[in-house]
Amino acid sequence: MREVHLRNVDLNLLHALHALLEERHVTRAAKRCFLSQPAMSRALERLRETLGDPLLVRTGRAYERTVRGERVLRELESIMRQLETLVQGEEFSPARSQERFRVAMTDHGSTILLPVLLQRIRKAAPDARLEVSSWRTQAYEDVAAGRIDVALSAEAVPPTLEYELIFNLDFVCLVGSAQPVRTRRFTLKQYLQLPHALVETLDGQQTMVDRPLAQLGVKRRVALRIPFFIPAIFAIGQTDLVLTVPRILAKITAKIGGVRMVEPPREIKAFPYFMAWHPRLSEEPAHAWFREQLRIVASSIRPK
Repeated sequence: MREVHLRNVDLNLLHALHALLEERHVTRAAKRCFLSQPAMSRALERLRETLGDPLLVRTGRAYERTVRGERVLRELESIMRQLETLVQGEEFSPARSQERFRVAMTDHGSTILLPVLLQRIRKAAPDARLEVSSWRTQAYEDVAAGRIDVALSAEAVPPTLEYELIFNLDFVCLVGSAQPVRTRRFTLKQYLQLPHALVETLDGQQTMVDRPLAQLGVKRRVALRIPFFIPAIFAIGQTDLVLTVPRILAKITAKIGGVRMVEPPREIKAFPYFMAWHPRLSEEPAHAWFREQLRIVASSIRPK
C-alpha cells in the first residue's frame, strides 16, 4: 500500500475535493470554488495522485464516484463541518449547554446578584452548572490562572485582566433596637463614637468603609468582627451595634426585624463593583453569554 504523509498533502485541496465529489462535475465544482475549469481539472489530477484513486470515473457524459470516492465524501462531510467550527467558532446554544461557570463573589454581591442570576440561568440553560466561591485575596490570581472564570469585587482589577463596572454601591447603616441614638443621618463624630459590627471583606477590614476612614486618620470602635453580612444583620437586631452595609443589601433584608436604617456620614462614599475575566475568555461564546447575564441582572437591580 502506498504511504502518504499528511505533511506532504496540500490541505488547500480539501475544499476542491469536497466540491468535486458532491457535484460530480468539474465545471460546476470550479464555479463553486471560484476557480477556472482548467485549474479544477489540475486539482482533480493532484487529488487522484495524492489519494491513489480515480475518485471520479466517467460514465457517458457524467462522472460517478468510485467506492473510495464515496467513502471520502462521507468522511469529508464531518471534517468540513469541524473545520468550519474551528475557524468560525461554534455557535453557543444555552438550552443545550453543559458549560460550567465558575464565579468568585463577595458575600454581599452573592446576596444581591445570585437570586435573579440563578433564575435566569436555570430557565435559559438548565444543564449548565454554576459554581460560586467566596471572594478572597487571590481571586484575581485564580482568574489569571484559569481556576475562576469571573470575579466580582470592589477591589481594583489588575491590568492583565479585562473588566467592567457593573454598578456603584452606596452605604446605609443598620442599627440595632438597643441603640438609643435617633437621627436621620449620622455625623462622622456620632458614627465614630458608636459601637460597630465590622464585616471583614479583605485583610481584616471592611475595606470600602475602613479605607476612607483611615485616610482621615480615624477608625471605628469595633465590638464584633464577622465575615458574613446576613448573619451580622441577624446578630445586631437586639443590640446597640451599628452595621454599615450596601444600600441594596439593606433593602433586600429590610424585613429582618429589630433593625432600622440610618444614613451614614457623608465621608463614607459609594464604591464601584467590578466584573473581571481573563482576555482569553473575551470571545468565547459561552462565557460571553454568561457575562451578559450578569450585566442584565446588575442592570435590573442597579440603584435608580
